[in-house]
Amino acid sequence: MNEWSLMKYVRGGGCASKIGPGDLSGILCDMKAPRDENVLAGFDDFEDAGVYRLTEELAIVQTVDFLTPVVNDPYLFGQIAATNALSDIYAMGAIPKTALNIVGFSPKHYDMAVLKEIIKGGIAKMKEAGVSLIGGHSVDDVEIKYGLSVTGIVHPGKIIRNRGARAGDLLVLTKPLGTGVIVTAAKEGSADEDAVAKAVEVMIGLNDKASRIMRQVDAHAATDVTGFGLIGHLSEMIGDALGVELFLDEIPLIPDAVWLDSSGVTSGGLRRNTEFYGPRLDCSGQDVRVDLLFDPQTSGGLLFAIDAHSRPLMKSLAKDEDQKMTVIGRFTDIPGGRIRVT
Repeated sequence: MNEWSLMKYVRGGGCASKIGPGDLSGILCDMKAPRDENVLAGFDDFEDAGVYRLTEELAIVQTVDFLTPVVNDPYLFGQIAATNALSDIYAMGAIPKTALNIVGFSPKHYDMAVLKEIIKGGIAKMKEAGVSLIGGHSVDDVEIKYGLSVTGIVHPGKIIRNRGARAGDLLVLTKPLGTGVIVTAAKEGSADEDAVAKAVEVMIGLNDKASRIMRQVDAHAATDVTGFGLIGHLSEMIGDALGVELFLDEIPLIPDAVWLDSSGVTSGGLRRNTEFYGPRLDCSGQDVRVDLLFDPQTSGGLLFAIDAHSRPLMKSLAKDEDQKMTVIGRFTDIPGGRIRVT
């Protein structure tokens, strides 16, 4: 049973509204898992990472993520996979500290030099993030896989959850969309080297600076944009209590992705996201850019909510950090989880 058919099967349960395409957490949502009073965020909270309180001043934040190759270069793939795994820690407003390698690789089918380059790429990103590699685990697998289990730290009172946005808050995005379309096109042979290079640049960019700025401006809620696309992850932020107005002209997009999508390049993930989350969208007219709002991202940017009065401070901090921060929408008090594109 593949993830998509499993998703449709699980939707028949009591927690269908909380899961998206390919999300296997629905298997667990009706089970009573072990949990004590120090678990501040677990799988049933649908956060980007789990949080466990150690003391009144310190909590650990844990996540795990791994990928199959999205580019041909093993070193770049290692960088992308590591950056992607670290992102969930940054999305919680936490600081990553340690990591464990997760490897699926078959020495019978591939040269060990390939694995060495993958791990070198991951280590390069861990060094950049100030993260210590303390171990890992590998299995013999014909399909190459690589990622990290990451542990970070945060003050228990300063966790930034994916819910908490308020009507009137501004919606901020820190990376352009379109990596999914470009990766798909590259696999089909229809993306040129320049397009792939632009997508790789986006995917290997750490969200550390963005997370630091997000903490400094007291973001009310945050997540990162990955497999469910912008609309899917935004849906997690608003639930059924708020609405959002998106400013389509302000949403950063990789230009090559717009062209590729308009020429018919798409992915199964984009179609599934559109089918699942599309009913939330209110959009008049036809615009190819709307497709990319559903594009599944690998190692996408942070998506967070700030008070409108914090915008000048955010712009100042972003300039100092040479970090792109784009206001792409506004939360509204219209209930029902509607997303209006203007």
